[in-house]
Amino acid sequence: MDGRVIWIDASTPKRGVLAATLARLFRSEGFEVLITARSYDYTIKVLELLGERYVITGVHGGGSLRGKLLADIGRMIDLEVVVGEYEPGVLISYPSPPAVRVAFGHGIPYIALGDTPHGIAMNRLSYPLATVAIFSEFIADEMERFILKGLTVVETFRGVDELLWVKDFKPNVANIEILGLKPYSYIVFRPEEFKAHYYKSLESSAILKLASEIAEMGLTTVIIPRYKEHYEEAAKIKGALILDKPFSGLDLEYYSLAVVTGGISMAREAALLGTPGISMFDRIIGIDSALAKIGFPIYYSESYDVTLKMVKDIIKNPDRYRVDTKSMLEKLESPWPIILRWVKRLLRS
Repeated sequence: MDGRVIWIDASTPKRGVLAATLARLFRSEGFEVLITARSYDYTIKVLELLGERYVITGVHGGGSLRGKLLADIGRMIDLEVVVGEYEPGVLISYPSPPAVRVAFGHGIPYIALGDTPHGIAMNRLSYPLATVAIFSEFIADEMERFILKGLTVVETFRGVDELLWVKDFKPNVANIEILGLKPYSYIVFRPEEFKAHYYKSLESSAILKLASEIAEMGLTTVIIPRYKEHYEEAAKIKGALILDKPFSGLDLEYYSLAVVTGGISMAREAALLGTPGISMFDRIIGIDSALAKIGFPIYYSESYDVTLKMVKDIIKNPDRYRVDTKSMLEKLESPWPIILRWVKRLLRS
């Protein structure tokens, strides 16, 4: 290898989309790309749907700290072998302790991305080893506590990472029709995470309870499970469409009446597309507060009853909630120019 290999690590579905998007951009600049992916959730399915080659390294560690530790140790061994073969010149990743540690061990500079100030453990284990950290200015203040001043350069941009793949998106109705769906006749539900270190374990899912209640109204509910426990619970909802195969996420969000999630990413993507995105995450992230102030239809709700009322109102008055976001997207910045500049700089040095 000639040192022009860019290593991108993907351990979640969102990071899979990010990896595929960056891979295409880097190839257009003449670079080779190595994508390593943890065998977890929809990550592999996303990469396959987007036509990206990848190397599977490691698995999800489950809900316990010891399980995560052992999984990370195993993944580090896998990654060390792969990195030794491909000899990448730089790592780009959201916080990924095993990937970052392997990069450090090989003397590979790490370009850190990220939008989860609440992910304290993975942030503390990753960002201190970054050569440069690139954050949205909307959360820069929240992320500073994880940075070792004098060792890591911080770059900010006025936008969101999702702009990388949302800004040039062109909706294609055929991608939802193949799932048996009609435009603006369904609502997407993504259950809560409950095995990440920053979540509490859940006995049942409020999101799936909402999906069940909406299904009883006769509206199509589309459910994207995270874990087998979600599959089992979702299977009890009469008439629900449970997605367990590759699908076009942006098309699914664009043509839905709303997206309701226990996390953040899908609500944010939907809002950028103009579809109301409702998050029942247990805290408000600075990025989403900024987007809401700009006018994007993103909402936070910690109350089941409030969320249900909002969803019912969206069903009755969809035009009241849907937003034409084209002009607003133009005012946001993508991190791509900063990422490319630093990759070129680090590879030269």
